[in-house]
Amino acid sequence: MSRAEGTTTVAPKDRILDTYGLFARDYGGWIAVSGLIALMRELGLDAQSVRSAASRMKRSGLLVSERVDGKAGYALSAHGNEILEAGDQRIFAGGARLHDASWLVVLFSIPESEREKRYFIRSRLARLGFAPGPATSWIAPAALLEEARTMLERSGLAGYVTFFEGELRAEGSDSHIASSAWNLDGINKLYEEYLAVHRPIADAWGAAPDSDRDAFVHHMNNVSSWRPLPYADPGLPRSATPPGWLADEARAVFMKLNRQLRPGAHRFYLATAGAAARR
Repeated sequence: MSRAEGTTTVAPKDRILDTYGLFARDYGGWIAVSGLIALMRELGLDAQSVRSAASRMKRSGLLVSERVDGKAGYALSAHGNEILEAGDQRIFAGGARLHDASWLVVLFSIPESEREKRYFIRSRLARLGFAPGPATSWIAPAALLEEARTMLERSGLAGYVTFFEGELRAEGSDSHIASSAWNLDGINKLYEEYLAVHRPIADAWGAAPDSDRDAFVHHMNNVSSWRPLPYADPGLPRSATPPGWLADEARAVFMKLNRQLRPGAHRFYLATAGAAARR
């Protein structure tokens, strides 16, 4: 297998947040600046980009500055940890909802004088994977209820929103509502593109595992590539998706790679971050 390379289209902020989410949380949640730079170098990021991104993340409340044994570094903030925990549920645990045919309908009524709240709710629902439904409603698989409710409560907007949960009874209604509300062809294309890149890596790694360094790079790339998919497809039930839907196949490859790469990636993280911090 050729030497793994970082995907340069991923923003430094996302790379850093993934590093905390996939690794640092398991080892106290702190990384020395020197260790972070050493790790990000393997993904094609230079030191200045890493320092600038980490500084912006501190200002936005995702990271906090801490010195450990005289070394400057960053720890994950409580807010940053909340974001990662929410992402964990969507990224690593989303497959179970494929069997659930219940739907969630969201209604909200906000006066024109507070229209910025209306825009905020719409944008956040869309980010979670909701789609515009009939009239002024928004719809999603019912499994998103708690995630949506938590988002609205944290934003102080829960009082504006009403949730309805249930099943559609009309013949073929699940597939009709899904094809009307979501771009199913576009979502399936995303799954196809993911598989084209990452299935060969999973097959090759299963036959002959490569270095810990390559495990780290592939692990980071795998999660970065997968992350948008559980939001584009918020767990649409099988009854709502067309023949040839690639969600199950793509998720199987993602989870297989996660199992294959995680041990070596963690060894590389510990060796690289630790060696840099000792300098």
